[in-house]
Amino acid sequence: GAERCGLAPARVSRPTRAMPPDAPVSACDTDFSGMGIYVDGRVKNELDELLATKAASDLTARDVHLIASMHYLDDQPMLRAAEFFGLTAKDDVEAGGLSEPLDAVAATADDAASTKTILDFGAGFAGDARCLASEFADVRVTCVEVQRHIHDAAEMFTRLLGLGKNCLHECVDVFDTRGGLDADADAVAGTVPGAPFDFLYSVLVVLHVPQREALWRALHANLKPGAAVYVEDYFAARPLSERDREQLAGPVACPYLPSAEEYRETLNNAGFVDVEWEVMTDAWTPFIETRLASFRDKQERNLRVHGPELTAELELFYATVHELFTRGNVGGVRIRARKKA
Repeated sequence: GAERCGLAPARVSRPTRAMPPDAPVSACDTDFSGMGIYVDGRVKNELDELLATKAASDLTARDVHLIASMHYLDDQPMLRAAEFFGLTAKDDVEAGGLSEPLDAVAATADDAASTKTILDFGAGFAGDARCLASEFADVRVTCVEVQRHIHDAAEMFTRLLGLGKNCLHECVDVFDTRGGLDADADAVAGTVPGAPFDFLYSVLVVLHVPQREALWRALHANLKPGAAVYVEDYFAARPLSERDREQLAGPVACPYLPSAEEYRETLNNAGFVDVEWEVMTDAWTPFIETRLASFRDKQERNLRVHGPELTAELELFYATVHELFTRGNVGGVRIRARKKA
């Protein structure tokens, strides 16, 4: 089972520690305790279920992606990002009949020079990261996850699949930037190992961090000039009601949500240009509705795999997101941008 693979037994979620008013800005500030998909046990339970039918040695990145993904439209964000980044699928490389250099030293140097580096901010259980690392040529992904239990589980999955060379894991806080960040968002050295990166990838993560100006300046500091950015996130499509704010701050762990105008201004202030703002609300809403209906249809299975407490937490989360998007004040966006060269 999952414990033999190194994943800790399921634990009930618990609140993050309270932060004093004068505490430094940190990505750890948000309380994720009510967010069912972040509870330690969910992925462990699903892995146990998977290992009942498939040997650990036979698992692929795609197998684990099915249980590790926490965003919308399955693998579409990852594939759209790969397209935007200009990555080349390994299948296409092999089909082209490219040969390996004869000189091993030259080959190593060429590999290092051609490797494209991706910062996956808030990588979660790293389902997308492992697929990017295993399915695309000359790619190395560094997964940043501030929640220790999720970082540990993601790292275990990567070891299990033998992808540790091209999929790295760092439990670090991007706000911890050497020398601080000046008001003009000039680049300073980022503290994520491997920085600066060629690309930034982040899906449904930024919504959890209320300190947006500081966050985008910190991410900016970890990227190369001209780096491409692919982000999917929430925004306030219309003024939020009190009920919206209550549900966002509770089960969704989203304590602050800007309007499109406020969001774009923050990106501009942080030094990002060529911002493309693609509203995804109409594409996400049917997925969110189907996810909730499918979960409810599998109630017997959910109780067997997860038990009543976690099943109830997951249903509350899925139902809350469905209610928010159905009400229409919360929207979804796909952002493509670049760091100013």
